[in-house]
Amino acid sequence: MKSRSFHANPLKVQAYNILKEAIINGLFKKNEVITEKRALEEFNISRTPFREAVQSLETEGWLVSIPYKGTFVSPITKKDIEDVFELRMLVELHIVKKISSTISEKSLEELEGIIFLMEKELRMGNEDQFINLDREFHKTLYDLAENKRLISISEQISDLFRRIGVQVIHRQNRGEEVIREHKKIAEGLKNGGAVDAMRIHLEQTKSALEELNKEED
Repeated sequence: MKSRSFHANPLKVQAYNILKEAIINGLFKKNEVITEKRALEEFNISRTPFREAVQSLETEGWLVSIPYKGTFVSPITKKDIEDVFELRMLVELHIVKKISSTISEKSLEELEGIIFLMEKELRMGNEDQFINLDREFHKTLYDLAENKRLISISEQISDLFRRIGVQVIHRQNRGEEVIREHKKIAEGLKNGGAVDAMRIHLEQTKSALEELNKEED
């Protein structure tokens, strides 16, 4: 496999970011072992930065080390899914309710523009860009709420959102479903149905992830 070299300092932060992105993007699968040898061969990460990064990733729950066996990628558990979507239900339903009466035509056009780009990237098979645009759609809603604390909550768990998104998008037809659901949310911001549309979207996303996890167990 071709080696990937990155140039950044400090090396610990560089190694941490590289390994976390590999987990989020699915390069490292759940329960897969991560070794110093693989980190060196694939990412040009040397021993000390690797070990320091692993310690940080363990503390944050991305990795788990088992004595005499190795370091493994933590799976997304049923509890993780429940916690994330409980929070999203509370926050995102509140957001769309809050902004429905004040959203401008310009902001609606921005959301519709993101959906248009999602359709384009899905047709082209660009899953990474599709997921980034999905994230941008929801981030735009958070920004429109003009509440720094809500935005902070989103940023704190955005990496887990991204990892979930990477897994869910691989389910057959989920990309098309997401686009339809996003269109319903945008339409709901115009006609008052945004809360119901967002609830359905989050329920469908949660259901898709739970089904996927069952299939992989």
